[in-house]
Amino acid sequence: MTDPAAPGAALGAARDLSARAWRAWLAVAACASMILVFSGDQFSAANTSRILEPILRWLFPGLAPETMAALHFAVRKTAHLTEYGLLGLLAFRALRLSLAISPVRAALLGLGLVLAVSATDEFRQSFIASRTGTLRDVGIDLVGGALGVCLLVLVHRAAGIGPPPAPAPGRRG
Repeated sequence: MTDPAAPGAALGAARDLSARAWRAWLAVAACASMILVFSGDQFSAANTSRILEPILRWLFPGLAPETMAALHFAVRKTAHLTEYGLLGLLAFRALRLSLAISPVRAALLGLGLVLAVSATDEFRQSFIASRTGTLRDVGIDLVGGALGVCLLVLVHRAAGIGPPPAPAPGRRG
């Protein structure tokens, strides 16, 4: 075991943190890349209905067409929430590992990254004939990102991870 006070111990710890931060940012990049892949023509509503509708009909054989369309829509929007929730969670983690900033600042910057990826995704979709880019989807994506960040903040708090709370102001006489 290395003595933390030994020369070079801090450098080793910094390298370990740096490697962890790099891996965290690689996860963010991988998640953002997958989101952009999912925004292509292959994952349009018409194409996903070929997969989802037979599964939904098997699970719920008596569904009316309107109900099927609503359920298909709900599954697709839940996917938005989930993928952007994961992106928000990963961005928050990467920011906390790589920068000495408060959880609030990390959350806001993470949501900024979610917004940037979402806006890029929706802009890209506006040029694909089988897709539509909407501000509503950007809003759904931001809600998903916020849920992911909140989840990780709650887990951190429950596990006691993060800076200690600021001391309460004392009386001055």
